[in-house]
Amino acid sequence: MIVGMLISAAIAAFGLLVALGRIGHPIDAQLVSNYGWSILIIGVALFVLFAVRHFARTRRARSPRRSA
Repeated sequence: MIVGMLISAAIAAFGLLVALGRIGHPIDAQLVSNYGWSILIIGVALFVLFAVRHFARTRRARSPRRSA
């Protein structure tokens, strides 16, 4: 889970750089920033998905188990 969170954070950082125009160049007069914003949103969504799963798993492992 931690690796997934790190990879998705890298994807989000890459998307932010593309959206701000630091990486990439216009191809056939198309703006690359639109692609950057979508990459950023995908990276953030993946990060949140992995973070929720990670914290749910650790919370479940720490909770006291009830005996029947």
